[in-house]
Amino acid sequence: KNIIDISAITSIYRPGPLSAGVDRQYVKNKRNPDDVHYSHEIVREVTEETAGFLIFQEQIALLAHKLGKDISLDDANKLRKLLTKKCSGKGLEEKEKIRLKFVKGCVDKGMPTDTADKLWQNFEYFSGYGFNKSHAVSYSILSYQCAWLFNYYPECWMAAFLDKEPESRKEAAISLAQ
Repeated sequence: KNIIDISAITSIYRPGPLSAGVDRQYVKNKRNPDDVHYSHEIVREVTEETAGFLIFQEQIALLAHKLGKDISLDDANKLRKLLTKKCSGKGLEEKEKIRLKFVKGCVDKGMPTDTADKLWQNFEYFSGYGFNKSHAVSYSILSYQCAWLFNYYPECWMAAFLDKEPESRKEAAISLAQ
């Protein structure tokens, strides 16, 4: 329906999310938005555009900031970065410190501790395949433009495709174009 949908699909169509079945559940949630369960209104606010899924790295930062106790946007962004790396030592300590503040804030906002812990586990799992939203959107805009051009002006698309291929792959590109 829109560029965010295309961006979400682009981000989901990678090994991590595919192996977890996120693609099938995402389609189900998009078709039946009233069936999506949100553990808190803030979770709805941050993930509704992606059918209840954590797809973009920025969503983790926003949830940490909005749900956590005294987690600044800088701390939330630090968490986003920590989650995308394998932490040890000081990084692990920083992550644990933010986790405790996150759970405390969730509980203070009426979320049960086990639900807050489960949401944190989703953060941890998601970090294995999360995608930066700005990158996903820019890739999706380009993909949409290419698909539109290919559909309505295939000869122009083909000329651009062949023009941009490096010389070392030009022969293979021409064979593909035929």
